[in-house]
Amino acid sequence: MRVTTIFAIALAAGCQTEFVVESPPTVLAPSIPANVFETLKPPADAHAELCDPGAPPDPTFPDNADRITNRFCQDAKPGGVMPTPHGLSDLLTLLGLDFKDPAGGNGVGGNPGFAILGHSSALTARKVSSITPTAFVFTPLGPDGKPPRDYLFLAFDPGEPFVEVASFSPADQAVNFYLVLFDKDCTHSAAGCGPNDMLTPNQKTGWSNIRIYESTTALNNTIADCRQCHIGNGHDVPDTGDPLILRMQELEAPHTHWFSSQTAGGKALLADFHAAHGTTEDYGPIPAGLVDRSDPALMARFITAAGFGDQPNVFHSAAIEAEVTASAPHQPEVNVPAGASATWRASYDAAAAGRFIAAPYHDIKVTDPTRLAHMTQLYQQYRAGAGPLTEDIRDVFLDAAMTEMGFAPGPVMDGRALLAQQCAQCHNARLDPTISRDLFLVDQLDQMSRAEKDIAIERLALPLDTRLTMPPPLFRTLTPEDRALMIDELRK
Repeated sequence: MRVTTIFAIALAAGCQTEFVVESPPTVLAPSIPANVFETLKPPADAHAELCDPGAPPDPTFPDNADRITNRFCQDAKPGGVMPTPHGLSDLLTLLGLDFKDPAGGNGVGGNPGFAILGHSSALTARKVSSITPTAFVFTPLGPDGKPPRDYLFLAFDPGEPFVEVASFSPADQAVNFYLVLFDKDCTHSAAGCGPNDMLTPNQKTGWSNIRIYESTTALNNTIADCRQCHIGNGHDVPDTGDPLILRMQELEAPHTHWFSSQTAGGKALLADFHAAHGTTEDYGPIPAGLVDRSDPALMARFITAAGFGDQPNVFHSAAIEAEVTASAPHQPEVNVPAGASATWRASYDAAAAGRFIAAPYHDIKVTDPTRLAHMTQLYQQYRAGAGPLTEDIRDVFLDAAMTEMGFAPGPVMDGRALLAQQCAQCHNARLDPTISRDLFLVDQLDQMSRAEKDIAIERLALPLDTRLTMPPPLFRTLTPEDRALMIDELRK
């Protein structure tokens, strides 16, 4: 049974709001199973795969490869040596994304371009908020307004032992996507890595065992697959499929969930961020003094110039923000009561039907005010030297909005609708047909064999701590009743 969660705020005593789409009463933690990457090749084999010059060997390799391959495959050349970065700073320098002038500007004076995102539909969507945003750094456009020949983007998320990279290949004239994994000393300790290791600046140093996986490797058949988002509206057929795209759903101004000192929403997100992090702490790759210069418009111009201005199920920021403000005048500084938007609802419904990846939330903030205040205080205490950080400060989401953020199903969905909303993003006929994941296709449910449906049922019934659990709690949260409805549909 579901209940509608109703919030009230002291600033508007007696003013309450009901969410258009109700959320489940309990929310699963967005966990990443310990065995999630066990199918990937070990470091030496992964490096050999990355640095394979092809058959017959490409005589221009690695000089004409994408930048991350070029930098890490120097040992493929006579006398060359494979680099061994020991932290984020080393990696940025290696890729040419380091800040030459920490007091300078955004994308000028030798600095990379950058933008900071406070709500995401990507791999770490359920962990990204104003207190732990995603930081993007990228090669700036050239003086002619065109992308460099080997442009790249790097995405940094606190708390994870990896960064994500999109790197354009001059040889292939296509964007390649990579997951860069690293270990720290705590990785192999009995306790493992905790908040103080991974949610503070400690995360950026002490790296070892760097390994890089391109999206067409076994990574494609894990929950960290890049391609199910970046194929856009195309078809991911090996060798003959459509090219992958750079994604920025909020390409249109005012770029609702992006930090910016030029927009009301961006300022509200920056205020929440600085309340925890202060103004002297570097954030991921971005120097402290430049955080307020986050510029989503700069990133949008780059993505458009690179040929990706036509985004699937684009988020119409201006219309949505206007409708939200009209329905909830205290927005964006105060996000409870929540707002409402008919424009957003059309985008949400298209995603819930399994046609697109999840639509971003309609409000600027995704945080529960009480949780955010608690985690902000904890991080302030850590910064003041009161002791190590002991809690996961990413746990700040507004549970009552889980459904409208795309993480949980609606209250009146039958089993087939649940399968579409929960599973279709990764299990549809537009994705790579050569991998085992493609044996379960939500958009071809009636054509599936009894044996294939039975495997899906087994996956739905698995414990939540294995890489085979379906759907992964990292992306979706379900109740036992939801699972039962999905299983009943698959038994037909």
